[in-house]
Amino acid sequence: MIKKWFQIITDHRISLHERMFRIVTGICMIAIAFTLPMDRSVWNIIMMVVSLAAMALIVRISIRKKCVHAGATAIAVLLLTLFPVTFFSAGGFYSGVPEWFVLCFIYVCITLQGRRRNIFFGLCTAETLLCYSTAFYFPEIAAPGTQNTALFDSAFSMIMVGLLTSVLLMFLNRMYEEENALTQQQKKEIEELNQAENHFFSSMSHEIRTPINSIIGLNEIILRGDISDEVAENARNIQGASKMLLSLINDILDLSRLEANRVTLTWEECDVVQLCNQVVASVSFSRRSDNQFLFNTSFESFRMETDVQRMQQVIINLMSNADKFTKQGKITLDFSVNEETQMAVFSVTDTGCGIPKEKQALVFERFEKLNEYAQGTGLGLSICKLIVYKWKGEIWIDPDYTGGARFVFSHPLNIEKE
Repeated sequence: MIKKWFQIITDHRISLHERMFRIVTGICMIAIAFTLPMDRSVWNIIMMVVSLAAMALIVRISIRKKCVHAGATAIAVLLLTLFPVTFFSAGGFYSGVPEWFVLCFIYVCITLQGRRRNIFFGLCTAETLLCYSTAFYFPEIAAPGTQNTALFDSAFSMIMVGLLTSVLLMFLNRMYEEENALTQQQKKEIEELNQAENHFFSSMSHEIRTPINSIIGLNEIILRGDISDEVAENARNIQGASKMLLSLINDILDLSRLEANRVTLTWEECDVVQLCNQVVASVSFSRRSDNQFLFNTSFESFRMETDVQRMQQVIINLMSNADKFTKQGKITLDFSVNEETQMAVFSVTDTGCGIPKEKQALVFERFEKLNEYAQGTGLGLSICKLIVYKWKGEIWIDPDYTGGARFVFSHPLNIEKE
């Protein structure tokens, strides 16, 4: 039975809380077996047997019914009832019971959680103070005992409490080390899985891009030929689908390289105001939508070091994303400088449908879309986040903006080059 108990408390398939409940309850059952017979009366021995049976039954039922917290609460109530009885029946101050009150505090702290833990910790404190006060002002309530018995019980209790507490701490430390080792192993496996996934995506992306480019090229030849309107319409559909698939493959390849930290930023000094003007003009021309694309800044010129290609990529992704969810409105790029944080701050604001509060925390996740009908791959914002983090900036959604959506990202003015 003891062997089975050891196997259970070292089984990682069982929750940590349940295993701790088993260990601490076992320690407290041993404590009861030592404390209740201290007054050497038949009634206390009977009480000890009943209490141990009750605790064993509570443990069995609570584990079977998967209500460990309720079981721990019931045992905490039992301990709070037993220790005062034992305290006065064994001789009050002049016994070995006071030392055992420590285990009651330990039990409550380890097995209970949340508000219930705080309440019972307060009850333990109040009960201890009440027992000591009663024994001090009304010493006749405590059972009389000899000095020799008191010294023996006190020394014995001190040794046993120290021994049981040490055993408990050793068990908990061992469980912590095992859980920590398991966590590190799982972390290593996850990292290896991510590396394998990134390698797979990179390899497949390269393999798939070649035939897609061939399809686009051959389809372009068909479109330039003398073909009927029906064939031309089908060819244009093929062209659109192929370019969308190629965009998805490029995004997956870019994302896998960023996640694998295989992207190196190329720093060069540029005029950010001129760069933003060029990007806005380019997006405005390429999107061909009914939206108006604007750029606002108080600077006529501002030079800083950045990766121009990646900066363009982030702004284009954010503005293109805003354009998808805006019909006949405005998409505005703003640029400013925060002198206090030494950050260049960019924001892309639209007058579209906005993003619900419950979706805002998810938009930067891979393949996450605002709704099932949204166009695109769902990777653009994930790529933006990784690029911005790569240059030690931050990106977020302005939660207070209600006229649509506003994405903000920052770029350090003082670059820490890798």
